[in-house]
Amino acid sequence: MLLTKLTFKNFMGYKQLNLPKGGEDLPNGLILISGKNSYGKSTILEGILFAFFGPRIFKGRNADSFITYGAQKSEIYVYFTLDKKKYYIFRKWGRTGSITTKLFELPENKTNYQEVKRFNVEKFFEISSEQAMSTVFVRQGEVEELANKKGAELRDMLIDLFRLNIIDDAISFLDNESKGKKYEKENLEKSRVPIERIKEDINHIEKENNQCKDIITEKEKKKDIFEQEIRNFPSNELISELENLYNQKKIAYDKYLSYENDFKVKIKKTELNFDDFDSQDTIVNKIRSLEENKIKLQRNKDKLDKKREATFKGLGKTKGRIEDIKKSMNKMEKSLKFTIRKEGKEIAQCPTCQNELTKEHYNEMIMKFTNDINLNQEKIDSITKILTNFDKEIKPLQNKLDKIKRNITIYHGLKDDFQNYEKYESESRKIEMELKIFLSKNGTKFKDSRIEGIKKLSVEKEKFSTELKALLNDLKEKQIKLQNNQERIGKLQNEIQKMKDLAKKIGEYEVDIDHINKAKEFVRRFVTEYMVVKRLVKNIALTTDKYIKDFTSGQYSDLLLDLSGTRKTGLSLRIRDNYNGEYESTEILSGGDRTALGIALRLAISELMSTIRPTKDSPRRNPKVDFLLLDEPLAALDETRREQILKHLIKSKSFSQIFLITHTTIPQDISTSKIVVEKDLSTGISRAKYEKPSIII
Repeated sequence: MLLTKLTFKNFMGYKQLNLPKGGEDLPNGLILISGKNSYGKSTILEGILFAFFGPRIFKGRNADSFITYGAQKSEIYVYFTLDKKKYYIFRKWGRTGSITTKLFELPENKTNYQEVKRFNVEKFFEISSEQAMSTVFVRQGEVEELANKKGAELRDMLIDLFRLNIIDDAISFLDNESKGKKYEKENLEKSRVPIERIKEDINHIEKENNQCKDIITEKEKKKDIFEQEIRNFPSNELISELENLYNQKKIAYDKYLSYENDFKVKIKKTELNFDDFDSQDTIVNKIRSLEENKIKLQRNKDKLDKKREATFKGLGKTKGRIEDIKKSMNKMEKSLKFTIRKEGKEIAQCPTCQNELTKEHYNEMIMKFTNDINLNQEKIDSITKILTNFDKEIKPLQNKLDKIKRNITIYHGLKDDFQNYEKYESESRKIEMELKIFLSKNGTKFKDSRIEGIKKLSVEKEKFSTELKALLNDLKEKQIKLQNNQERIGKLQNEIQKMKDLAKKIGEYEVDIDHINKAKEFVRRFVTEYMVVKRLVKNIALTTDKYIKDFTSGQYSDLLLDLSGTRKTGLSLRIRDNYNGEYESTEILSGGDRTALGIALRLAISELMSTIRPTKDSPRRNPKVDFLLLDEPLAALDETRREQILKHLIKSKSFSQIFLITHTTIPQDISTSKIVVEKDLSTGISRAKYEKPSIII
């Protein structure tokens, strides 16, 4: 993987950064980043890391803290080549909202980049942000810290970096598995029931079943006896039919007596006697005679009513004429106003004809009106006498009519009662005949065919039926109990098999627990001794050794590491001093030599993190990110050691690119690519430019 271009917009101290400018690309190998302190050298490395992994790898910082002061949003573009393809990763964010992250690829024979859909940084580069911070990025002061670490601290660091804590995790996992198995075993033990106890329960139920079977046999015998007794009785249909005939007979006879009594009572209200009735024709003839008399009387009365009505109308007209005369007289009295003329006569104007009317003429008219009233009043008196005579004639006729109507109603009632009387007398005789026929056919089936005997027989049969029903219910309960007990025995037998399976499962858990304990011992002994001590430590020592000899001008080599100590004793480091041929503890090295050893060890760790799989759980593929970001690793070294390390890094093929920050003087014979960082002290804005090497070494 090779970084080719960097573009920052409003990222920390950079308003606009383009490296390199124009059509050039950043080369492979070592690229030095130089400039004074606080000018923005580390910002370039942080921008690269931000582009790939976002702000979460910078603990304690939010994304908006990376935006240039006064700006509202920031953008980063990092162009790179990978597997012979060109890409650029793009991040954009503001002071509010989320970060936009996209990856673009330049397809073969195309001029425009296309977005890679469903892009995931860690999956694409096959490296996590934690691994990147441990392998790609070497922070300022980390080398000195690594060089001065105590044995225990160094041991813990290697265990964390290479995920050797999975050994402890494995032991912890096995412990949890063991606890889980023990817990499951204890739970199974709690639900375990002795098989002997279950067998005792089965024996108890079987005894109860035997008793239940004896009871069932006895009750079935009683059931047969009851059923035979009930069969000796007439059927319920015959009993019901006979009872019904007796009831019908009684009802018909009672109604016959009731209507006969009513008939005798009502006939006393007439002029007839009970013995006069051989049939209902006597009543029909009597009703016909009464209807004829009623018609004659009604005709006479209707004639008188018409005459009276006509006379009454004449009376009304006569009274009307008197009223009209009185109204005319009143009208003349109110409207005529007489005045005395010269001749001495009183004269008024007639309101009807408008002619003059004298007082004498007026008096004559009043006299005439009075005579008419008297005549009409006499006529009224005469008509009133005639009406009174009519009423005297009509009233006796009406009384006779009312009496005839009452008699007609009585005789109609007698007719109905006589019909019912004859009906129920006939029905009673009919039912009596049906009863005789029934008894002649079925009488032998009844001990006593009287109504009293039938009632007694019904009670006896109902008693047997009730006892049989109770017996059947009891028998059914016993059979259900027997069936339930059989099911319980089946379940208990299944429980015995379940307890056997449970015992087997408990035994399997015991075997598993024993195997887990043996596995824990194997992990402690085999994994620690073989996978860690013999493999990982050996590779760290060999990889560090190829750096340390160059970094110390050949004085030291053959680094020996011992990781088999406890966490308390830590990592033991010894190195061969080629001047005296002895292996010395690294604790006696000078400060410069220890720093050189720290750089060598750090480079070895970064190199191995991308190539070695110390355990089965280590990453299966090498990370695609193989460049190195070094922030001020040479600050504590003298010029000679810096020159030796820089020359080695220029020749190194372990990393595609190495970006190294330095604020110290670069030796004159070191020729490599540079990024020179400057800063406008009046605005605080940083600038950077790319410079090609003047001499190729």
